[in-house]
Amino acid sequence: MGDDDNLLIRAENLTVFRGPQKIINEINLDLREGEIIILNGENGCGKSTLLEAMANMIPPEKGVIVQTKPLFGLTLQQNGINGDELVNERMISSMMVSNGDPTDMDGILKHWNILHRKSDLIAHLSFGMKRKIAVIQGLMPAYCSNSPKFCLLDEPTEGLDKDSVKLLANDLIALASKGHGFIIATHDPRLSDIATNICEIKEGKMSNKATEGERKYENILPKIKEKVSSTSLAKSIWSRNISKRTKLPLLKRGLPLVTSLLVIAGLLMELNKDNIPLNLVGGLILLPGFLAALIKPAELNYLQENRCGDWWKAMISEPIVPQTTIPEILIVFFAPFIASLLILDGSLPDDTIMMVICSITILLVMYANNAIYSLAENMPRKNSTFIPLLTLILIWPFLITSNMIMSGEIEKSLNEIIIVIVIPCIIYLIVPTLSKK
Repeated sequence: MGDDDNLLIRAENLTVFRGPQKIINEINLDLREGEIIILNGENGCGKSTLLEAMANMIPPEKGVIVQTKPLFGLTLQQNGINGDELVNERMISSMMVSNGDPTDMDGILKHWNILHRKSDLIAHLSFGMKRKIAVIQGLMPAYCSNSPKFCLLDEPTEGLDKDSVKLLANDLIALASKGHGFIIATHDPRLSDIATNICEIKEGKMSNKATEGERKYENILPKIKEKVSSTSLAKSIWSRNISKRTKLPLLKRGLPLVTSLLVIAGLLMELNKDNIPLNLVGGLILLPGFLAALIKPAELNYLQENRCGDWWKAMISEPIVPQTTIPEILIVFFAPFIASLLILDGSLPDDTIMMVICSITILLVMYANNAIYSLAENMPRKNSTFIPLLTLILIWPFLITSNMIMSGEIEKSLNEIIIVIVIPCIIYLIVPTLSKK
């Protein structure tokens, strides 16, 4: 059998920077089937950086990461879980990502003694309970698969009680006996005692020491059937559930819409509507929907809590494109109709088809705006600062449609219609490509 036949993941000549600081300097590390590798070292030595680089969350300055198994487990030090999720929802997400059958969820919750908190909100759990959820989702691919998988765990025992640490250690030994591999950043000697290798990181370099210890396990692992699923579908369901519970997309789009309508109503009380130019009337009709369309997508708020987005990025292995809910679509599409009823004393512009075209344009502006914010989210922090300024391009379709909506001459506006539809479409289609690059 060749040297690489049982390889799970390899870091080869890996050099990683955080800002101007070189944290990892030409490190080599192989994880093979059945191994439990412990990363030791002082705080800030690069343990978390190495794990995140191996999870493809941080691009290396030099070297390569070789993953023989695209499906892997990850526990972040900040959990990577949104507080507005229910425990069972997070379990369903992690099981779908790990190709496990969610109908077997109760078994693993009982195994970890949290079945009684199944329907609780994550935000209502203690720190230790939240940590349990993060550890379970990090181990989930190993629980769900009979073929070897690898899991990256960052300080998994932090906040866990004595019994939970013992359960974790026993599960790690049991799972390793089935061929799964683990890289664990920890100072906890209880996990170091079960390690097959201990790697000490100091000043960006790493020394490796094999250990010889008797590794027995007592636990009976929970039985979870394999069920192939889609990671993108899992994230979509996750986002939809949070949106239903918090109503955040509705609030974020609705607030600027209502506020702008109130301001417009106040202005019109002091003006003679007959003296307002048609292009300005058109601008007032489209303004509430345009402002609602330019709001940062609600899903990006979900992803920013406790590094939840970083966990999903690692699982999906591609740029995250925020979901758009049906209420958001309805709000932005019908906003010009609502505004026109207010501004035109209960009537709509004469050309209904032009009105629909302008509403579709504002809707496309929302999708283009979402793509721009998505690019900023997926870029390295140092490069993302000015990305939202790209939304200034979307003022052009707004200005053109402001002149079109009250003209009532759709035949003479075909060139303008093409422009206002093409601009946001190009942005929506091209920006995700830039995220990948």
